[in-house]
Amino acid sequence: MGSDLPDHPVCVLDASSYVGFWILKGLLSRGYSVHAAIQNKKGGEATEIEKKIMEMAKEDDTKLVVFGVDVLDYQSILVALKSCSGVFCCLDFQDPYDEKMVDLEVRGAINVVEACAQTDSIAKIVFTSSLTAAIWRENICSEKDVDERSWSDQSFCRKFKLWYALAKTLSEQAAWALAMDRDLNMVSINPGLVLGPSVSQQNPRSTMAYLKGARVLLFYERPKCSRTEFWPT
Repeated sequence: MGSDLPDHPVCVLDASSYVGFWILKGLLSRGYSVHAAIQNKKGGEATEIEKKIMEMAKEDDTKLVVFGVDVLDYQSILVALKSCSGVFCCLDFQDPYDEKMVDLEVRGAINVVEACAQTDSIAKIVFTSSLTAAIWRENICSEKDVDERSWSDQSFCRKFKLWYALAKTLSEQAAWALAMDRDLNMVSINPGLVLGPSVSQQNPRSTMAYLKGARVLLFYERPKCSRTEFWPT
């Protein structure tokens, strides 16, 4: 987004995810104005991260504006994106991932990218996916590189109920297909273990999902792989 601060704010959606929260903090520390889009939840109290964001907004409502969004409600996304120059899409859900959550995340990713296409001020999309979208498949140990051509195998993920990995795989694929069709400027980031200062007592779901998949792959592929392929020295 350049070294100079844009005239328009930057949107972080979902700002209440672990990655989203630290992107939000980083942008504010560098002087950016931010639209913090937080997914609406049915019932229940606000999470620790959501409470922190609300407190931050009260301290400086000129730089930080909070929006409630429903990723299945296209219009609510448009409201949060209005006048923004870019968006960090960090979709993550508090509920445990299952087949229904996979569908929800894919539909949400499509809605976010389409909303960006309909927002003239958006110049760039940074789509946060996961390393789990690229590495969970058979014979992974025989591959030397993991790059933009690498995708997790959908059948493998379904077989071992790696729903988080499947959600990230399908949602990133859908986002890329739509971004290319709409001629949008998009990049994706695929972190593995998400580590950093604690924000809440709950571990980042992306980290726990990565460890679950690693355990499955370890026991499934172990006869085919050497020790150093799992634990490099």
